[in-house]
Amino acid sequence: MANHESGWKLAESGLGQHRHPGDDGHRLSAEERQILELIFLSAPLPTILNKLCAVIDVWLGNVVSLVSLPEEEESHICSVAQSATRFGLTIFLSASILAHDRSLQGTLQIYCCDQRSPTPQELSQIERLIHLAAVALQNRKDSEEYDRSFRYWNSEIEDRESPKPRFIN
Repeated sequence: MANHESGWKLAESGLGQHRHPGDDGHRLSAEERQILELIFLSAPLPTILNKLCAVIDVWLGNVVSLVSLPEEEESHICSVAQSATRFGLTIFLSASILAHDRSLQGTLQIYCCDQRSPTPQELSQIERLIHLAAVALQNRKDSEEYDRSFRYWNSEIEDRESPKPRFIN
């Protein structure tokens, strides 16, 4: 896996990307732009991650991908791996999705029909999509933290503004 310390910088090459003469390799594919639009429009996280996995599945072909979140039980993740094996799939790639502070946000798992390893070009494209997944997951985390903070301060303000009952002796 490529070095995550480079922040959100995208890798250069990619499947499904149309190159033009003079292209510097940093152009986003139509699918990547669609995923970014979903993130910016605050689409539900499952919608974004399903789109991301669908892009991987189409680009690589003969694979099934999924994103597991840290809060999911380990038994659920093991049952997914067992189901994949039962259907004749082998692990193609398992990669951590890290935040900019290197904390674990999720895991991308890709299962393949044929036992093989990703090519360098496939790894590069997968890395690009892992970065998009990291952006989506960080966006969700930030939004949840903002909502918690907003609710807290809103309740504090309401408590201060509501009249206190007077007690008469």
